[in-house]
Amino acid sequence: MTTIIPPSESGGMEKRRGGQMDLRRLPSRPADRVLRPGRFSPPLTSSHPLALMSGDGFVRRGRKKEERKMKRDSQRFGAHVPTSNRRSWLVSAGVAGALWAGGRAVRSSAQLALGLKPGMTSARRFAPGGGLSVVLLGTGTPLVNPDRACAATLVIAGDKTFLVDTGRGFLTRLADAGLRDVSLVLFTHYHSDHFGEFGELMVTRGIAGADRPLPVIGPAGVKEVIGSLLAAYSLDERCRRAHHGGKWSEAAMRAELMEKTGGVVYEAGGVKITMFEVDHPPVTPAVGYRFDYQGKSVVVSGDTKKCERLAAMARGCDVLVHEAASKSMTETAVKLMRRAGGTDNERMATMAEEMLTYHTMTEEAAEVAAEAGVKKLVLTHLAPALPENPAVERLFVAGMSAVYRGPIIVGRDGLDVKA
Repeated sequence: MTTIIPPSESGGMEKRRGGQMDLRRLPSRPADRVLRPGRFSPPLTSSHPLALMSGDGFVRRGRKKEERKMKRDSQRFGAHVPTSNRRSWLVSAGVAGALWAGGRAVRSSAQLALGLKPGMTSARRFAPGGGLSVVLLGTGTPLVNPDRACAATLVIAGDKTFLVDTGRGFLTRLADAGLRDVSLVLFTHYHSDHFGEFGELMVTRGIAGADRPLPVIGPAGVKEVIGSLLAAYSLDERCRRAHHGGKWSEAAMRAELMEKTGGVVYEAGGVKITMFEVDHPPVTPAVGYRFDYQGKSVVVSGDTKKCERLAAMARGCDVLVHEAASKSMTETAVKLMRRAGGTDNERMATMAEEMLTYHTMTEEAAEVAAEAGVKKLVLTHLAPALPENPAVERLFVAGMSAVYRGPIIVGRDGLDVKA
């Protein structure tokens, strides 16, 4: 089950009453579904300095009750929220501890929609003329998290598949979506969590029998970064071709690298892709992309601070996939680390504070969506890297619905959103 904050025009979005948060909830739609079941991972170890205040026990004790409620409500509603400020604080602390301990925390299971089994997906989305949709293949941060791969977003337009970024772990999610190849890869910038698994994508293409070079578009630097990465795989390729002979195509691990500066970078088969600059200092260039197809549109922000150019490019789009960081949760993590003491905790606390200076806060993402008048806001690249727990996801988006009146969808790996 996916956490969806409903549009306020449905009547009274968010009200605080005596320390409680009362949220109206929307039915989960078949087109907005998680294709991979959640699972439980071990809690923080008691030896970790953050475990004492992680709130892990609260999440564990409430798990069975919450899962019963999720099962009851899964056909009608989104997830419930914490019912007291104390519990909200404990969950926030738990996320903070999980983020800086490598993302390990107890989570609730995601509910599969439409009876789909793991690794299965609806044929609707991949049939020609199937419209425009988005599959989130990586919603996490550079820190390793068992539930969230690094940045990767798949945009499907009819029978074409466009992959924005190739962060670590995304290939497993791509396989979950039933795909082994894509039509085109687009990079937003060259932080490693956005390109780190590109080489493995190329090897996978070779094994799968790809017989054409892969088109790749990116801002300045794509030939240097991706070209060097391919060079690092050249010995691997030679060994595989020597072993398998003609069964391994010479084109399988070739890429057609196209460096672009902005504007329309692809237009064919009714699909138009526009590149635009975003604001991610000191990283430059950094870009986002707009996809237009059959009267529908999707915008992918890439990594950015709040950006007026992004708001302008997203104007009126059907789905805005925007990165988001929770300032309050990150500040809680910083306080906990400094309270724990130690040189390493201080270093991590300072890096967390610096992270806030070149990413978009949740409230700011809501402001961009409201200014642009988008129909749906989908959050990705979530910082802290949230556990798959609806209560925590509700806490992450607290306050956003007062700014943006449309539905807010907290991204999970495998989430499929139709434009």
